[in-house]
Amino acid sequence: MDIFLGDFIHLENIILSIRKYRNLFRKKNFDHLILDTQVINESHLDIQEISLYIHQNSYYDQLQLNQQSVASIVAAAKTKNLIVSANGLSFTYPEYQDQIKPFHKIATADVEQPIEIKEVYKLRYDSYLLDISSQYLGYYPTNCDVKLWWSFADNLSPEERRSQFQTIDYHYDIHGFNFFYISFYLTDVDVKSGAHILVKGSHVNKKMSMLLRSARVPEELIHQNYSPTDIITIEGKAGKCFLEDASCFHKALAPIERDRLFLQLRYF
Repeated sequence: MDIFLGDFIHLENIILSIRKYRNLFRKKNFDHLILDTQVINESHLDIQEISLYIHQNSYYDQLQLNQQSVASIVAAAKTKNLIVSANGLSFTYPEYQDQIKPFHKIATADVEQPIEIKEVYKLRYDSYLLDISSQYLGYYPTNCDVKLWWSFADNLSPEERRSQFQTIDYHYDIHGFNFFYISFYLTDVDVKSGAHILVKGSHVNKKMSMLLRSARVPEELIHQNYSPTDIITIEGKAGKCFLEDASCFHKALAPIERDRLFLQLRYF
């Protein structure tokens, strides 16, 4: 097993080096897209300190999106078409409230083509977020997946939520060899409205038995292997931004009192 892990780490380093040098050349054709930041750093740590903090703790949560950008994205998310991948339904947010909610139990719905929203597009090419991502990844990421979705407050059972692919169970993400998440709460979020929970440091601290099973693990296994002080619940007002190495264990609480609007950027 040690030989296998050593070979895997060696391969990962080779791929990281290739990606680093490849993206150095691509960045020259990318510079004209980079935009001024919309994000406020509330702790005043510099980019290297933020990257080091994430390397040690799996996350950093002291950034804030300005309120004008928040309001614009929310307004767009309430008018653009929403898609429910689990059953193919399509509707707008007002239609959900007035027509869909009384007759369908829906966990989440994706905002169609979120990159078409001006402020989301600007965040995807935000100079500050790209600099932090570059510092953490070790190369300039020219690729980014953008996802914006509503999580609806309702009384669905855990089984119904899982059947609709809502990530209410602890898991870690597997997206190739290197990736980095930047997420935004666009509505006020607490434990009753879809708070994100992560296990601090678990991106590098997993027992072999946890790596040799499914990436999704039962709640009791998390509590058996990690201290309660390592389980971090991220709450915040609309605009709260947090950065995460999503190879840590994490999950979302099901909203029961207020709908949650969530923006996620995955740089790689």
